[in-house]
Amino acid sequence: MNFTATVLGTAAAALLLIAQLQAAPEHSLELGDANAGVTVTNLNAEHVGAIQPRAGHANAVRLIDLRSGASCKVAGKAPKGQGFAPAPMGPDCANSPALAKVSQWRANHDGTLDMADASGRTVLRFMPGDGVLYESVYPQNEFVTIVPARG
Repeated sequence: MNFTATVLGTAAAALLLIAQLQAAPEHSLELGDANAGVTVTNLNAEHVGAIQPRAGHANAVRLIDLRSGASCKVAGKAPKGQGFAPAPMGPDCANSPALAKVSQWRANHDGTLDMADASGRTVLRFMPGDGVLYESVYPQNEFVTIVPARG
């Protein structure tokens, strides 16, 4: 009987502790020990609007090949129109079999983005993504995403 009471008491205390840990954080809740000085502040539109973007190329994007793990930066913005233009691929793009083929690109009027090899043959096609700028849709066996470049 003593054992059962101890187990039930411990279980109740654990449930209360878990419920407290899962509760929403309070505004400016102090985390860690008092010496760490780390606080969490909820951001609203006024705070976020005051954050300045990082320096760097304004139109740069990062291509991430999810199969090989390679990541590289592309400066500039894909030109809209019928023809391809040279793609300013970063040196790390050579680490990806899919991205190493790319030498040209263009943004299409339907919102898609095409990347082509030196002969003008489309080797990757992207559509606007969910949570990323673009996701590859052609060929089906390539998994490349495009996100904003950060520095």
